Amino acid sequence: MKISKINDTDYKIYYYKDNINKDCLYDRIRDIIKSIQKRLKLKGFYKVVVFYKKIGLFIQLIHIDDNLYKNILDLKIEIIDDDVYFKTSDYFVIKDLSNIRCFDNMYYVLVNDDFDRVLDRIEFGEFLFGYDVLEIIDKTYVI
Repeated sequence: MKISKINDTDYKIYYYKDNINKDCLYDRIRDIIKSIQKRLKLKGFYKVVVFYKKIGLFIQLIHIDDNLYKNILDLKIEIIDDDVYFKTSDYFVIKDLSNIRCFDNMYYVLVNDDFDRVLDRIEFGEFLFGYDVLEIIDKTYVI
């Protein structure tokens, strides 16, 4: 699991796990967030946007309110079927994949079923999802 802090209350989480059962997805997401609740000091009402892909879960925690939620955590979970990209400065990490995009010496590739070929090299980049994807589409070009 990889956790990135966006600001004081919002986080992006990449959870890699094979064979996540789609039937129990909401329960699994709640379990993941509960497991990191104390470490991240999460309390209040959060919108949880989840991008479910074959290689794992991409979770965005967006803090909404904590006025009515003094010491508890409440989650509104939305599962979205949208694009996730992988960003790297090393072209050779993703050279075997198609539809590579480029901008400002950085390379971007769509996370899809072909992405399995580079799973062992993901430490050389980062995953982008949510609002970051709109910026990728606008600024990059296909090479």
